[in-house]
Parts: sequence; C-alpha cells; structure tokens
Amino acid sequence: MLDVFFISMGEEGSEANWQRLLSFAPHAKRVDNVKGIYEVHKACAQLSTTTNFYVVDADAWVLDSFKFHWEPDADTLHWDIPETECVIVWPSCNPVNGLEYGYGGIKLFPRQPFLEDREWELDLSTTIASAVVTMSNVGCETRFNTTPESAWIGAFRECAKLASLSMIKSKLNKLKNQEKLDLEKIAEYVSCQDWNNDKKATYRKTQSIIVKARYLHDTDIFSHWAEIEKCSDRRLTWCTIGWNEHNGKYSILGARAGAKYGLKFSDEAKSMNMINDWDWLKKEFANVTV
Repeated sequence: MLDVFFISMGEEGSEANWQRLLSFAPHAKRVDNVKGIYEVHKACAQLSTTTNFYVVDADAWVLDSFKFHWEPDADTLHWDIPETECVIVWPSCNPVNGLEYGYGGIKLFPRQPFLEDREWELDLSTTIASAVVTMSNVGCETRFNTTPESAWIGAFRECAKLASLSMIKSKLNKLKNQEKLDLEKIAEYVSCQDWNNDKKATYRKTQSIIVKARYLHDTDIFSHWAEIEKCSDRRLTWCTIGWNEHNGKYSILGARAGAKYGLKFSDEAKSMNMINDWDWLKKEFANVTV
C-alpha cells in the first residue's frame, strides 16, 4: 500500500478531516506547518517509503466511495510517459458552486521529482512531473469555504490561475523546451559525424524541419482552444454561482478579484507567483469589504 500524507497549516476544520482520513487510511502520516507549497510536498517525498505517494489537503473531506488502494503501473503509458512518473488527480466536489475537477482533489505524486529538486511553475501539481492524469471518479469534497478568509483566498488563487491560463502555458513551455532539446541533440549528433560541411548542413536543416513540424501544432496556444474554453467556463462559474452558500459571497468576491489579477498579470511570473505567498494573500483579504 502506498504512503498517504495529510498536509496542514492549522486550517479550521482540519482535525475533523484528518480523523476522517484515518478511517480510510489508518497508515496515513500528517505533515504540519511546513511553509510553502513545494516545501511541504518535498517533506512528504522525503518521508515517503514508497515510490509514489498520496497527498490529501487539510480541507479535503474524503468521500465514502474513495479507496487508497489504487497504484500506478509502470507499463501503462500516458503520452509515452510511464504512469508511475505522472501526477494522478482525483477530482473534488466544490461545495459552493458544484464544480467537479482537480481543484482541491486528492493527488498521487511520483517521489523522484522532489528528491531531484526539479523546477516547477505556478501550479505545482501540473508542472512538477512530465504529465498529469485526471481520474474519472471524485475523491473528496474540498471544504475550502470553512472561513471567509479561506473561501476568498482559495477562490482568488484558483481564478487567478484560470484567468492567466497558467496550466496551458506551462504545457506549452514544456513542449517548447523539449523541441529545443531535440534540436540540440541533432546539432550534437551532426558535430560528431565525419562528414563534409555541406552534408552536415543539409542533414541538420532537414532534421530540424522535421522536428519543428512535429511541434508546430502543439506549441500554438490556439490549438488548445477546448482547454481555454474550459478554463473560461470554470472561471465564470466561480465568479457567479453560490453567493448564498456557506461563505459563498467571499468565494465569489475572491474569484472575481483573482480573475482580474490573473488577466492583468498573466505573463508576469513574479506577480503571478504571489498567489502562492500566504502572507501576501492574507493582507489582500484584509482589504476586502463586503
């Protein structure tokens, strides 16, 4: 059985969620008060005794139907990547607006990327590994709306990411980096051959055209229009539905503020990374008037 970690920063309601998790996974381990999204996941990786490990957020209420028995198969490939090297996500149910997707979901991470200190971008879950696989069954309810502050911050962060199209842009960046690596490999191969300069130039040009053609479609953001529409639809739902639910007005206000922020700073990495700074987020919430 794979390791299961519960990560918490003292959130209201987290103790009940922790006890709930233990009824499903008695072997679960709790990691408290590690500051930083990457740092807390790295702490889990360092403590893990299994190659892959589950992570359950402090605001996740595990559903009766979910089991922690599933394990990835190295022989199963997703986009030519072994399942054991992918991040696996079970969608969550949003209690404010009813959306069901990866936000707040239970996740299964490969351990190795954290041990290697690999680079990641704005959304850790979608950028730390080579691929993300979303499962069909919902794993939990994400009770991000326990307090006005948590509702506002959760909605702000998510809608900033949705509005900025950060997950799609991260995917494009990975593809462009891979294209660059493939072109560099061609140049390196050519330099090692005992050919005259004309043959080297011809071979490199021909192979480069083939590589660029292979990536041309997938590195064009408009080739991902269906994903862009999905982000837009989810953002609209966050910004308009659930006012009368528990702390729903704070969720909607946070969503609207986050959407505005994401649109404004979509291509400014430093500004966008502020949404992972809880001290800054708390100060922003302190200025909210209802």
